[in-house]
Amino acid sequence: MNSARWVPFSLLLAGSPIVSAHANPAPLDEARLVQCMLEHTTSDDEAVFKDMMVAAPNDDSGALKASLVQLSSLMMNLALTKCEVGMSMLATPQFQAAAELYGRQVGEKLMKKAFEKLN
Repeated sequence: MNSARWVPFSLLLAGSPIVSAHANPAPLDEARLVQCMLEHTTSDDEAVFKDMMVAAPNDDSGALKASLVQLSSLMMNLALTKCEVGMSMLATPQFQAAAELYGRQVGEKLMKKAFEKLN
C-alpha cells in the first residue's frame, strides 16, 4: 500500500494558522507517540482502518476519501487527546512519520487477525 495514503492530513494542516502558531516546538519522540497511539486504539478506531482498507481496492474514490478523512481525524485526535502532542506538532515530518508507522502497524495487526480467522 502506498505510504502516502496513511498521512493525508498533512495536506489539510499545511496552511493552518493554528498549526504554524508555534515556530519552534519541542522534538517529537516518534516511537513513543506510535506506542501511545497503539495503546489507545479502540475497536471503533480499528473499524475506521477496515473501512479504508475495503474502500481502497474497490476504486470507490468517494468512500476512500471519506475513510481517509476519518482516519486523519482519528490519528490527530489520539495524538492530541491521549498522547500529549501539541497542535503545532501535527504538521511536522516527525508526526507524519509516526502516523505512517502507526497506520502500518494497525493495518498489519488487522491483517494478522483476519488470517488467524482462516485457520
